Amino acid sequence: MLDYNGICRDMEIQPQISANSRACQSAEGFSAIVDGTRTNFKMHDYPSMYRVPGLYDAMMFGMLGCRTPALLAKVVEVCLEASAFNGSIRMLEIGAGSGAFAEQIRRRNFIVERLVGLDIHEEARSAAERDRPGVYDDYLICDLTRLDRHVAERIKDLSPNCVAVASATGWGNHIPVAGFQAAFDHLSDQGWFVFHVKPNDPDPECIALNEWITQLIASGSILNPTRGRIFHRENVDGNPIFYDYIVGQKA
Repeated sequence: MLDYNGICRDMEIQPQISANSRACQSAEGFSAIVDGTRTNFKMHDYPSMYRVPGLYDAMMFGMLGCRTPALLAKVVEVCLEASAFNGSIRMLEIGAGSGAFAEQIRRRNFIVERLVGLDIHEEARSAAERDRPGVYDDYLICDLTRLDRHVAERIKDLSPNCVAVASATGWGNHIPVAGFQAAFDHLSDQGWFVFHVKPNDPDPECIALNEWITQLIASGSILNPTRGRIFHRENVDGNPIFYDYIVGQKA
């Protein structure tokens, strides 16, 4: 495991606090010493962060104390145990990034037959292979709203009985509703859907995602949903951010 706090110290990572960053997560930023030069980064500029070994993890898990991957993996384990699930998981993780959630899934007390990551950024796959080699059985690069035939066939071959997201959602620069719907459509019947979103946020994308998951549950497309709240991370001011999670089975 990477020494997040050590990397924070070595790179002298510092949050950038402004009125905009307090009002909107997508405006948050930080600076770090990279190759001897202090460089500014936007919190959600994933390709730039992934190119620097350890930078994203040091910022997210060291500076901001993100716990979503560990807490959400535990939720999945508890839900599977409560349902008396005794098979093996074929998981498609969307918005997979550098593999923090996959690493936690591998540690849980259930059988993972295959674990496939999917992200829109090639830099995410490179970071996962560099920082967590072997955590994924395969890693797909694509835009979920425009799935090409080759990627769709590989997802079909996986026949996922679990589709999960543990990365940030909302603010117009993450997976939109159409992407989540495409991933949900590829989930096997009675497969597990693992989703989280920030509640009561004025951001239009957060509102749309909350409405979408609420409608799926109300229409009976997701059965036996388990819903709760977990600590996501601190913002650059040091205040806690909480997400709602929903884990249920596709009808």
